[in-house]
Amino acid sequence: MRVNEKIRNISFWIVDFVSGGKVRRHYLDIKDSIENPLEKAVLDKQSKFLKDVLKHAVTSTVFYKDINPENLENFPVVNKEIVRSSYQKIQSQKHKNSKKIGVSTSGSTGASFTVYQDINKKARNTADIIYFSELCGFYIGYKLFYLRFWNMFKMKNKLASFFQNITPIDVFDLSSDSIKDLVDVLKNDKSNKGMLGYASSFDKICKYLDTINSKPIHCKLRSVIGMSERLDPLTKKSMKKYFDVDMVSRYSNAENGMIAQQPCQKEYFTINWASYYVEVLDFNSDTRVTPGTLGRIVITDLFNYDTPMIRYDTGDIGIMNYIENKNIARLVLTKVEGRKMDMIRSTSGEILSTSILLVINKYKEVKQRQIIQKTANQYLIKLKTENNVFEKENEFIKEFKEYLGEDALIKLEYVSEIPLLNSGKQRAIVNEFSA
Repeated sequence: MRVNEKIRNISFWIVDFVSGGKVRRHYLDIKDSIENPLEKAVLDKQSKFLKDVLKHAVTSTVFYKDINPENLENFPVVNKEIVRSSYQKIQSQKHKNSKKIGVSTSGSTGASFTVYQDINKKARNTADIIYFSELCGFYIGYKLFYLRFWNMFKMKNKLASFFQNITPIDVFDLSSDSIKDLVDVLKNDKSNKGMLGYASSFDKICKYLDTINSKPIHCKLRSVIGMSERLDPLTKKSMKKYFDVDMVSRYSNAENGMIAQQPCQKEYFTINWASYYVEVLDFNSDTRVTPGTLGRIVITDLFNYDTPMIRYDTGDIGIMNYIENKNIARLVLTKVEGRKMDMIRSTSGEILSTSILLVINKYKEVKQRQIIQKTANQYLIKLKTENNVFEKENEFIKEFKEYLGEDALIKLEYVSEIPLLNSGKQRAIVNEFSA
């Protein structure tokens, strides 16, 4: 670390120490739980966290008051709409007058809503982020280039921005000129740095560097984390090529926090069992699927006592399975496929993985793409190409029929740009058909 980075790092932990050291205690607990997942003391501690939050929900909320807390499966599965409409009943009566922090979803795929977290949960989430950021090379004190739609969020105050060393980059301004300016800033900045932002933003940066035949950029970029959208493996390869950094994908949401993250050079996601209990449930019932089966990702937040989030359907789907690492078999998320509304089906009704997007990547003339399912067998694929020219159109449609079905009716539409959502995210797959 450089001197100014050490000052920021030490300052953060001094402030935490003076405030009672809550973040440090959570950090050490998370580190112990993730790095020693099968130790009895760790398993017992996680079991206690789960039992405590279930008991708290039953004894302090109207919504859960009639449930036997001895078994998680006694609790109903809730979703964003249920939490929003029943918020007064779900919120803890014990915490109504306590200090709390409001966190809001962007509403990019529906109406936004706000969940309140108690101060201990806020400290836990901060510690989660610190620990998982360190796993991919980012430490407090490093400069962070944060790519998001900043108009949707409160900007950090000047003092917080100084200690956190954040440089905000608005994704709505990612034109070729602004990307060039960003790259120049990265080149000229001598500090250790990281980047965090929507996955599609890094795809844009890499495609710009492709167009100018850029050479590798040496700029002390230590960490790059993509969030909120599916991270294309080709984007990871391009970031490695241009910046010599192992980019990872982070699975999190606004209402809960840091749920899982890819280890460097891996495609699976390490689950944050320290702070959440994660289930993958069947699409048509609230029963758990067997390992290796695609289902709904449902989480129980072990630390939000203001608003107990028990068996909360995140709206995302994925696969949980065992992987062996250092002779330890642990449950991880081998796939996080994105929101159910962002999944399409073949004409036979089979759910298709978002990896279908990889088919398009071999067509280098395609700069941006979006697949929209209109009906059971009608699909619209929006493409951005140079001058709306695509000589491999017939080959492209023929290849997609292999995945969508030979009876698929595929229409191509050439556009100047795939528009971003109000949140700044980009939906690569859209399902407008309700079976």
